[in-house]
Amino acid sequence: METATLVGPDSDDHVRGGLIVEHFRLDASRRLVGALLVGSLVMTLGSVCIAGALLFTHGDTERPVHARAMRPMDGLMRSGQVHADGTPITNDWLAYELLLGALGLGCIVVGGGGAITQLNKVLSEEEYLALRTDGAYFRRGSTRELMKWEHVATVRWDEARAAVVFELQDGDEWLRPERFSGVDGPGLAARAAEIRRKALFGLL
Repeated sequence: METATLVGPDSDDHVRGGLIVEHFRLDASRRLVGALLVGSLVMTLGSVCIAGALLFTHGDTERPVHARAMRPMDGLMRSGQVHADGTPITNDWLAYELLLGALGLGCIVVGGGGAITQLNKVLSEEEYLALRTDGAYFRRGSTRELMKWEHVATVRWDEARAAVVFELQDGDEWLRPERFSGVDGPGLAARAAEIRRKALFGLL
């Protein structure tokens, strides 16, 4: 029974092994969107926390918080808020306001830094399917597989299993259910079948 050959890291040399005809990276759009969505939500939460801390800054202790928050322009614009007798209203930070501001700043730093880290991790991963002159080469993480064209009978798209099926000469199958960027399943199967045919006839 023919199976895909597990190969070592030196097979990433696509000159000595086999020349790449077409190359398809694994579709990481869902992971990218997830990283951006989580990061933006955390940063938004941080912005709201900081805005809340500024909005409810402790001012006149004789007025309730909601009164201070809803009347930010009491007094003269140039001199700031004042009491009825003209004495300035001092602004003191309460502990919960400082905590809310610190929490907001932390959310912005963590959200932005986490999103950048996750994006860098996803974009730096080498996960792809290379249709080469000698076969179909698949790399994902530390796994590297090479299916030689001479072992493949046909390549087709299986709608029921949502996978590209490499049917082998002995009747076995090599499935590739992964989603790849820039091509759909039927398109990938058609390109693989065409490259296999050309490679076996020495046209590549």
